[in-house]
Amino acid sequence: MTDFLIAWLWYIVAFALGAVVAWLIARSMIEATNENEAFADVPETRAIGER
Repeated sequence: MTDFLIAWLWYIVAFALGAVVAWLIARSMIEATNENEAFADVPETRAIGER
């Protein structure tokens, strides 16, 4: 039973590390925009708030 738990824990750790690496890559490649610019590129939507 302990072998299963240790293997399961390593899979969880590997998944978390992979998710962090993917997030860091996406964050470095995608330019940050403000909320109005983000909604301006989406068809049939409108930004809520002041213009």
